[in-house]
Amino acid sequence: MASSTSDPRTPDARVRILSTEIIHAKNTQSPLERIPLTACDLIPLTACDLRLILVRTIQNGLLFRNPTDHHPISRQAFIENLKSAFSKALALHHPFAGRLTADEHPDGSATVYIDCNDAGCPFLHAVADGITVDEALNQPFPVPPAPVLWSFFPSNDVKNYHGFIRPLMSIQITELVDGVFIGWTINHAVADGTTHWNFHRIWSSICRGSGDHSPPVFTRDSSLEAIKKKIRVPWSRIRDFNEDNLVIPPLKEGTFHFSKKKIAELKAKGTAELSGSRQISSLQILIAHLWRAVIRSRADPDPESETRFGIQVGFRGRFEPNKFPAHYFGNAIGGRTVTMKVKDLVAEGSLGRVAAEVNRVVAETTDEKLREAVEDWIESPDMRGLGEFTEGALMLSGSPRFDAYGTDFGWGKAVAVRSGWANKCDGKVTVFPGPETGSMGFEICLSPECFDRLRMDSEFMAAVTE
Repeated sequence: MASSTSDPRTPDARVRILSTEIIHAKNTQSPLERIPLTACDLIPLTACDLRLILVRTIQNGLLFRNPTDHHPISRQAFIENLKSAFSKALALHHPFAGRLTADEHPDGSATVYIDCNDAGCPFLHAVADGITVDEALNQPFPVPPAPVLWSFFPSNDVKNYHGFIRPLMSIQITELVDGVFIGWTINHAVADGTTHWNFHRIWSSICRGSGDHSPPVFTRDSSLEAIKKKIRVPWSRIRDFNEDNLVIPPLKEGTFHFSKKKIAELKAKGTAELSGSRQISSLQILIAHLWRAVIRSRADPDPESETRFGIQVGFRGRFEPNKFPAHYFGNAIGGRTVTMKVKDLVAEGSLGRVAAEVNRVVAETTDEKLREAVEDWIESPDMRGLGEFTEGALMLSGSPRFDAYGTDFGWGKAVAVRSGWANKCDGKVTVFPGPETGSMGFEICLSPECFDRLRMDSEFMAAVTE
C-alpha cells in the first residue's frame, strides 16, 4: 500500500530495457490523416502552459493482467500493435512529437513555442524479471531504495524545462510475469490531464480498431482573449533554472481507495453537519476528509496557523460565448487555494464545513476571476519549480472524471492506475477514478512520520476500502 521514496534514476535491476525506438507521427489516410497545420507548425505556449514549465512532468500508467483465452493474442503482436497505433495517434496529436523552441527578444524576454517538427517520441520495450502484477500493486512497506513501479516509467530524469532538447512524450511498455504496464511521461508545459487522457483514449481505440478518433483542437480561439497572446517571459528564468539535483526529503507514498458506498456515507455525514441547502460533491467531501486527517497526523500543528489545499479549476466549457472546446490541446487549468485555520479544520463535526469551504472557493471561481488571474500572470509571470512551492501545503492533481479505466488497449480493463515519481513532495495528492463506477483512488505523499500516523487514524481509515 505504501512505499518510501528515493531517487528513481537508479532503476530496479530486475527491469531490463529490451529496445528503444523513436516513433514519428504517421501520416495515413482518412480518418487518421494528419491535420493541415499552416500556422500551427509553431504553437505558442499560453499562460496556463508557461506557469508549469519549471515543474516536473506528468507520469501516469495503467497496469493490466494477461488476457484470458477470450483474447488470444501474443505478447509481441500486442506490443507491435501498440507501436503502430501510437504512431497513428501521434498523427492527430503531432505537437507531442515536437520540441520546445524559444524566440528570444532584445529585452531579455522570450516567447516559447511547441515546434511541431516531428522529432519523435521514444517508445521503450522492457521486461520486469520475476515481477508479478500483485507485487507491482502491493509493494512491501517500506521499499528501499525505490518502488519497482517507478522503473516502469520512461524518462525519469526529464523535467518540463528540458523540452527544448528532450522529447515531450515518452512511452514504456513493461512486460510482467502475468501482465503488462503501459507507462508514459509527458511534458506538463504542453498538456494537462484532459489532453493526455484524450490522447490515450484515441491511442487505445486505434489499437482495438475503433473509429473513435475525434481530433484535438490546436487553435487558441476562445473568448478568453489572453489565451491568444504570444506571451513574453523572462528567458533567463527558464534558461538558467536547474532542479536536476534537488534533494527531496524522505517521503512515503500510498494509494487509498474509497468506494461509492463509503463516499455516500461521508457525504451524508457532511451534509448533516451543514445548515441550509449547500450541495457538496463527492470529490469535495473526500478532500475535506483527507485534509482534516493529514493535519491531525502532522506533529503538533499550531491551532491558530493557516493550512492550505491547492486545487485545479478547469477552463474547458467556460468563457461565453466562444467556450474552450472539450478537446482543446494544451493546459486549460488554473490554480485555486482553499485556506483555513487549523483549529477550524480539525474541530469536532467540521467535515461538512470544510467541504463547504472547498465548494465555496470552486463556486466563486467565475470566468471573470479566471480571466483576471490569467491577465495578472501575463503582466507578472510567476514560474516556480517543485522546490519553490509553499511548504506544508497540500496540492491536488488528477481528476475522477478522467476515464482511465475506459482506456482499453485490447486486453480489457486495467486493474490499476498509477503515477511515477515526478512532482512527488510532502503533501502531493493525486486523484484517479476508481475501478468501480463512482469510486475514487487517492495517491498520497507525506513525510514518513505523518504517513504512518495517517494510516493509524481510525476516522480516516474507516472510509478507506482496502
